[in-house]
Amino acid sequence: MKAKTKYQLDGNQSQFIEMPLMINTFDIDAARHVNNVVYIRWLEELRTKLISSICDFKRLIGNGYYIVVISTLIKYKKQLKLFDKPTGTLKIDSVNHGIITLGGEIKIGSQISAIAEQKCIVMDLKSSKMIQNELLHKLFGNGNLKHRNHPN
Repeated sequence: MKAKTKYQLDGNQSQFIEMPLMINTFDIDAARHVNNVVYIRWLEELRTKLISSICDFKRLIGNGYYIVVISTLIKYKKQLKLFDKPTGTLKIDSVNHGIITLGGEIKIGSQISAIAEQKCIVMDLKSSKMIQNELLHKLFGNGNLKHRNHPN
């Protein structure tokens, strides 16, 4: 299954990526379910696809910027096992003061296995400082990245 992407155009929908996730035999731990570190890898894959769908990732790095995760929170709801066919979704929930908050879910069908939140910044690799909202708009394009206040 190919990844689906929906872009925010009218302020009512978030940038969104959905893709199937693969459970490999080496992802299973001694308790016979997917190891927690695999969820982090899946979030990395989802975030890379999401950002690549919004901007030219190669150009971003070429211009001396990189996306850095500053926090990850995962709430596990239901264990996943070998042969399950999960799907992952990730969307931009908010951009506030230079912090990009991402919300994600790992599901099997309509049943949620995990809920995740990541907070990211865009780092200027020369100065080792995060960039602020105005430069975020320049890098990602005015039509793609919207400022919104996060409900929390």
